[in-house]
Amino acid sequence: MESRWSPHPRYRLYTRRASYTLPVRQLFSIRSQSQAVLRLEEEICRRFQVAAATCVPMARTGLWLALLEMIRPGQTVVMSPLTIIDVVNMVLLAGGIPVFADIRKTSCVMDPAKAESLIDGRTGAVLITHLHGETAGAFVFREICRRHSVFLIEDTAQAFGASENGRRLGTIGDLGIYSFGFYKNVNAWRGGMVVSQDPDLIGRIRSRIDSLRQLPGRDLLGIALGGMLTDVATWPPIFSRLVYPLLRYSHINGIRAVIRHLDPEHRATRLNSVPAEYLYRMTEAQAQMALAQMESVDAASQARIGNAALYEKGLHETDHIVKPRWSSDGSNTYT
Repeated sequence: MESRWSPHPRYRLYTRRASYTLPVRQLFSIRSQSQAVLRLEEEICRRFQVAAATCVPMARTGLWLALLEMIRPGQTVVMSPLTIIDVVNMVLLAGGIPVFADIRKTSCVMDPAKAESLIDGRTGAVLITHLHGETAGAFVFREICRRHSVFLIEDTAQAFGASENGRRLGTIGDLGIYSFGFYKNVNAWRGGMVVSQDPDLIGRIRSRIDSLRQLPGRDLLGIALGGMLTDVATWPPIFSRLVYPLLRYSHINGIRAVIRHLDPEHRATRLNSVPAEYLYRMTEAQAQMALAQMESVDAASQARIGNAALYEKGLHETDHIVKPRWSSDGSNTYT
């Protein structure tokens, strides 16, 4: 059915009523006894058939905590250069040395052959990034890492629910990292999770998290209010008639005061320490938000795959455009 509103793509938020009511309830609640964090961890273990999981303050914090347990200071981490600055920061703050491998020209994923050529006696881990919902080829990298006896870490922040050869991304390597952040397809406004088939590794990471303070209710509510503004701005009638024309005009005319707000990295910089705001434990309200979305993850992925099929059909013969690898088997969920 043809839409009566703008066909222009929007980076939508995955929100529902509870995304706003739960932060309000947390702000005025003294203590929650729901044990939702524990239930979320157990649900991920059950759904993704993984041995152990623990919630983390943010995906990037989870990477830092994992690297503290998995590599020694001075070891290298082979990784993709196509990532956010804070992923590099977390490697550095954990004592690692980032070594960047080229990506494949026709996708956003790291080239396995180029990555393997960078592994040497100093390498502690390979960090692959499943970007935009597309698998980075975890099974190929797993074999490479096994040959060289190094850890494989999967950054699955943008590919929650995607799979490869019937296995959920994040569960194929030695450790996987998920994000439940603002723009993710499971949105708890902030937070994440690390998973592994090694319960001892997860236990050591959890012991570090247990010493952290919980995210204050006022901070969570503030993030949610920002989400509400984004929801309004990306509502098709408003986006089509007001927001899109403004953004288009700003891009054409180079109005940085507007377009810089669309760049999540415009204030990113090298960090000397992990910021305090990265070190708050997930709350029960956040875990409840994530739990409520578990049943809809696969259906939403299928809807995005269906949308991608329309683009694939329409752009099939445009060889001068580099397109994502087409797949309908869940190995690319087109976030």
